[in-house]
Amino acid sequence: MTVEDPVLARFTEALSAGRLDLPRCTGCGALVWYPRARCPHCMAGSLEWEALSGTGTVYSYTVNRRGQGKYTGADPFVIAYVELAEGPRVLARLEGTPAIGLPVRLTRGLDDEGQVRLTFERDPHVKESS
Repeated sequence: MTVEDPVLARFTEALSAGRLDLPRCTGCGALVWYPRARCPHCMAGSLEWEALSGTGTVYSYTVNRRGQGKYTGADPFVIAYVELAEGPRVLARLEGTPAIGLPVRLTRGLDDEGQVRLTFERDPHVKESS
């Protein structure tokens, strides 16, 4: 799959390099998720890319056990809302056993066609809170 949108191309390029970069609005200061050319908070068109820590915690998750289309018959997989250390919540694939509050970090994730996708895994350097 070729990414033609320059904003998504920039996001995908960072993921391919092992980074999580998001645009920050220079008007209101908000980090913008899902990456786009305009700030959804104040509609400003002036955004600058910022490298994030790639860490966060699982806010919510679901286990997809019944794939549709090309995923029919696929192994179950976890989709999670991850609250990033910098604030925004992103929807991503989660590798490993899910739990709300689980500390996670960005990891390299590829889809069936070898394209990079936003994926997190448990962060072994952070103790889970009880």
